Amino acid sequence: MTQKNFKLIFTLYFIIFGIVITLFSSFIGYNIQMINIKDRIDKNAEEISYIRKINMLKPDIDKMGSILIALKTDKALDTYLKTPNNTNKAHSQNVFYAIALSDHLIMQARFIDATGKEQIRIDRTNSSALPFIVDDAKLQDKSGRDYFQIVSKMKHDTIWYSKIDLNIEHGKIEVPYRPTYRIATPIYRDGVFKGIVIVNMLMDEVISKISKSTVFDHYIIDKEGHFILHSDERFSWSKYTHSNIRLVDVFPLEASAILAGQSKGESFYAYSLDDILHNGEGVRLILKPKQEYIDALLRSNIKVSLLVILLSILLSIPLAMYASLAPSKLQKALVASNNDLKRFADIIDQYVVTATTKTNSIITAVSTAYAKLSGYSKAELIGQKVNILKHPSTPKEMYQELWDTIERGEEWKGELHNKHKNGESYWIEQTIIPIKDEHNTPLYYMSVGIDITAKKELEILSMMDRLTGIANRRKLDEFLAQEAEQAKRYDRPLSLLMIDIDHFKEVNDTYGHQIGDYTLQSVAMLLKENIRLSDFVGRFGGEEFMVICPETNHTSASTLAEKLRLSIDQHPFETIRHTTISIGIAQLHPDESVSDWVDRADKALYLAKHGGRNRVC
Repeated sequence: MTQKNFKLIFTLYFIIFGIVITLFSSFIGYNIQMINIKDRIDKNAEEISYIRKINMLKPDIDKMGSILIALKTDKALDTYLKTPNNTNKAHSQNVFYAIALSDHLIMQARFIDATGKEQIRIDRTNSSALPFIVDDAKLQDKSGRDYFQIVSKMKHDTIWYSKIDLNIEHGKIEVPYRPTYRIATPIYRDGVFKGIVIVNMLMDEVISKISKSTVFDHYIIDKEGHFILHSDERFSWSKYTHSNIRLVDVFPLEASAILAGQSKGESFYAYSLDDILHNGEGVRLILKPKQEYIDALLRSNIKVSLLVILLSILLSIPLAMYASLAPSKLQKALVASNNDLKRFADIIDQYVVTATTKTNSIITAVSTAYAKLSGYSKAELIGQKVNILKHPSTPKEMYQELWDTIERGEEWKGELHNKHKNGESYWIEQTIIPIKDEHNTPLYYMSVGIDITAKKELEILSMMDRLTGIANRRKLDEFLAQEAEQAKRYDRPLSLLMIDIDHFKEVNDTYGHQIGDYTLQSVAMLLKENIRLSDFVGRFGGEEFMVICPETNHTSASTLAEKLRLSIDQHPFETIRHTTISIGIAQLHPDESVSDWVDRADKALYLAKHGGRNRVC
């Protein structure tokens, strides 16, 4: 669509809008007022419920869950469970106290052993008071309480959430009321139940925060219709106080709809809190618009509507022409920008290997290129830990260094060996960037990578002898230097076998180079099959081979050499039928260079050749 068309459309729209308002101002104005009022109340209800649930209630509940897990996995508690003495108990008590001190909503933090007896208990009388450690003499037997009975039968990795109720001590409700919410988890060690960790959360402050509004009266009810929170505090906790107030008294025409689970009515908005509290209590937040708020909205909208009608008649046509200029230009620019952004995003998704993970390594997003490289679909990757791609050959130390770096908030770059879904391996050059909050704490990690599998395969091929498939001279030199350094540093024996095929020139001259190549391949295969797992074999050049033997002295090397010699001597080769090898052995001396060591092995091979061949020297 052209810019001229956009301008025309916007001009006509503004003109028609002004004429329609003028002709039907009374009727339209009234309905607009009612719709606006309803929509505004709906929007306010959604915003307020979101703030109450997500911004106020959820962070406190989630934080208690994190505190519970921290207590359960604390090393001091683990030590106390293994060795339950007073010293270890005191250390664990100090951890419980420090955590309770860190959050004023913690009313109690306890460890109850497998018999139901409180062993550690930290109390707080109110949210403004300091916590204190309860003396052993005042610790109670909680084996008969329902929460202990329930949690003690749960699996080790589960969390129990209680109903919101009033705190009970010694069989009586505490006065003044202390609304309480409990979360607990069992502790197992080596499959044996050791007890539970339970945290009591003071809910009076939390409930107070979510109960105040100039727009709505707030109520919280359970699934039976009892008031946990009432706009008139006298009627809160109706289940415990046995007040005569009923749901039908507040919502005379809609009480049954609320109890049936309806989320919205003429005079209420209901929002489940089960997704926050996780206790199956059916707790719901009920918002009831205040009548004075509705009346104020209505009066305001009537005034605005009258003013808009008058101004639209006077100004609709000239303003429409003027106002259409900017939107038409903006519309055109937005369409073009949106198309460019979409193309750019598609290009990144298709061709850039990217992924996003939580700080616990759970994958939250991947590009199409990432999924294609790994062989998994996006759905298969998202929600999994990144170690689903870890190749078994990758050293643990490398992953530890990676995680140490990014957890410090630093960027990590390196090459990772990953495992494809089909079991094959691939290599990726990856940069992992911590995305941090305003406190410089990592929120999540973003990685960008390049597929370097082909490059790695070329590196491997560059270290391999193309004819025989074993290590080439370059790789042998590298391994010789590495093993010699290790042997000298740790005073370990290291031996070297230099091997030469006897009369190999005659094989080439008699049968041709193709049979000669086959003979080299066969000898390489036999050497590889008969060495030990710790040994390293390669082609030194021509018909010469080398076997490097770590942790091997001269005597053991001689035994291995004799085994290799016999394996060649006794093998029925195709075409040539029979061939032999000569072997020279040298054990590395502590003060000897690699070149001198190799030279000694070569001289020993020379002696074997001139001593009649098919022998070890």
